Amino acid sequence: MSLLTIVIALGFLQVWGAKNPLHYDGLYTRCVDAVSAWNTIGGFAFIIAPLCFIAPLGLIMYGYFSPQSWMGAIFLAFSVVILLYSLGRGEFVEIVAEYTKACYVEDWSASLERAESLEVNTEGLEQGDWSALHERVLEEASYRGFERMFAVIFWFVFFGPLGALYYRLLFLYCRRKTDDVRSAHLLWAMEWVPARLLALSFSFTGNFVGSWGRWRELLFCFRSPTHSILSGSALGALSVAEDTEQTCEVTRKELNMLGRLYARTLWFWLGALALLTLLP
Repeated sequence: MSLLTIVIALGFLQVWGAKNPLHYDGLYTRCVDAVSAWNTIGGFAFIIAPLCFIAPLGLIMYGYFSPQSWMGAIFLAFSVVILLYSLGRGEFVEIVAEYTKACYVEDWSASLERAESLEVNTEGLEQGDWSALHERVLEEASYRGFERMFAVIFWFVFFGPLGALYYRLLFLYCRRKTDDVRSAHLLWAMEWVPARLLALSFSFTGNFVGSWGRWRELLFCFRSPTHSILSGSALGALSVAEDTEQTCEVTRKELNMLGRLYARTLWFWLGALALLTLLP
């Protein structure tokens, strides 16, 4: 049922694009603020806030809509809805395209604005330092492709819709409470395995030698952030040397190739999941 749920959700995503009507986070945001204000002693708001949503949904889905019962169709519908909510938010492909256009005409202010729309950290950048800006955009774009789709699919496959939902709620919490170090560490821990699995997949959907070498170097690294793991492996899969100067034209080509790499890898994951489904 996991594969069917993912395929249906991706079908809706193709129709809706970035305008996913299920992406309303206002209620959860208010819950995060309320729990954070109340839970001042233990400091476990990053655990309590997601559970406020996951616990009742878990009781409903696994208590009443068991897939073994005659209400399996309703369970499937609930799973699709939760998975669609758990997928990444807002524009992404369009913003990347606008960024490359702004870079093409060397419009620094417009490029900086598009980069910040991708939540790229632009602090400390000097005016006209294109190379540094491009490196940060490539790193953030690699991570965005991961957290929007692949991390959610990973947790959905292994822990069902509530696993995918918990990842998204924790992600939203970290974006809301940027000063909460423990929540950031928990998010990094949840991304440790799927990030390395995605990096390994790049070896099969891109340049094997380039991606494999970087994946082996970072496989058991417990200090590098997820951004670095993914960007290094993705650029290796694209046969981009580490010392390549990030000019506007080079970055434009890399971003275009990065999008195609992630698309191929998504098909690879779906194919692998289909094979696992057929196994006895």
